[in-house]
Amino acid sequence: MKKRFITLFLFVSVLTGVFALSPVNSHAKIYINIYAASIKKIRVAVPDFKNISAYGQHKKIERNAARVIRHDLSVIGYFHIVNPLSYLENPQYAPISPEKIDYSNWSVLNAQYLITGEYRTSNGIINMKVNFISIYTKQLLFSEKLKGMDTQYRFLANKFADDILKFLTGIKGPFTTRVFFVGEEGGSKNILAMDFGGHRVKKITNNDSINIFPYPSSYGNKVAYISFKDGNPAVFIKNLKTGRTKKLNLPGPADYVSWSPTGDKLAVALTPDRYNTELYSIDTNGRDLKQLTFTDGINTSASFSPNGNRIAFVSNRDGSPQIFIMNSDGSDQRRVTYNSSSYNSSPAWSPDGKKIAFTSFVNGALEVSIMNADGSDERQVTNTPYSAQHPAWTRDSRIITFDTEIGGRQELYMIDVNESGMMRFMPRIFPEMQNYYDTEWTLKPSY
Repeated sequence: MKKRFITLFLFVSVLTGVFALSPVNSHAKIYINIYAASIKKIRVAVPDFKNISAYGQHKKIERNAARVIRHDLSVIGYFHIVNPLSYLENPQYAPISPEKIDYSNWSVLNAQYLITGEYRTSNGIINMKVNFISIYTKQLLFSEKLKGMDTQYRFLANKFADDILKFLTGIKGPFTTRVFFVGEEGGSKNILAMDFGGHRVKKITNNDSINIFPYPSSYGNKVAYISFKDGNPAVFIKNLKTGRTKKLNLPGPADYVSWSPTGDKLAVALTPDRYNTELYSIDTNGRDLKQLTFTDGINTSASFSPNGNRIAFVSNRDGSPQIFIMNSDGSDQRRVTYNSSSYNSSPAWSPDGKKIAFTSFVNGALEVSIMNADGSDERQVTNTPYSAQHPAWTRDSRIITFDTEIGGRQELYMIDVNESGMMRFMPRIFPEMQNYYDTEWTLKPSY
């Protein structure tokens, strides 16, 4: 049995964590081989949370906190969520402690694991306790105590889902991170951001121009993007804490921008001579501009490796768009895509450094493929009726998001690399938006 008690203190504008870990029998930890060719899905039951508040306030949290965990785990290819309509117990009266649970009510549903939770709200603060329990062994695998503002219960539920994946696979989940993307309305395109589950959707830019290719810093406190609002496309950086935006003074129109994992520099595609598009590196204050590529044609779409030492990018120097890799100083440039496609673009380096996702033209449509960082072991992961474009990894290197046309509009979808199936993840909060695309994820928890 392994117990883990975590207290997480959250404030409106500052996130700080105080962790107290009490491991017991660490050999009991369960691991899933995430690189196995096929994984039998784990059946998990997640009943509504028990409300133990003095006056029963904030009843919506009972259902919504459990829904968050169900949703999070359902998008990972390892889990099957047992249908809540089949549960035999009323969670408001059922015990959540493993020694008091009637396990027959769950084994009859073929559930392998049970997640139980309870919460208390008082004076704007929520205290939540969540358990992860084995039905077969009738043991508590781990437990967390979470505390925050009562408006932050979704984040707390996301965090528990993150930690379930950490417990089972050794890799923390992506559920407390944020995604940045483009929303199109009429002739304007603006940058938006939202949580993993589609909540806290916020417009980052709000003008009548074209704002594209958002790329957040690791913690998501800043976002770089390309905007046409002053005429030629240029790089802008917005500080999301202060709300201030600055424009980088660069020599020529900008095509694409990406942030280094260390947060101290950017890679940007510029066309200073109006003929050739080259890649440059620059610090986040717009200084120390260094040219990285020197070829005729187009070099763009830079993606840093997780350690910041290498960059994947697109170049048509050999006649068609292909994926290349170079050191971050521009040395040792080499092509890594040699498939049958005449169009490979939009490389995205996985956060674990092992894979590169990219878009490839296959059988008349653009599809998302992945390959090892050296170009080997290429595999197509989408098979859409229309094109799938702009792949981006979540921080756990399990999920790829992309945009594809559904019902005459571009929509945002995700897919587990184990090919568990596509899932739409863009809520229809802005019905006036015609299209969504260009996703990029933060790598650190973001509230």
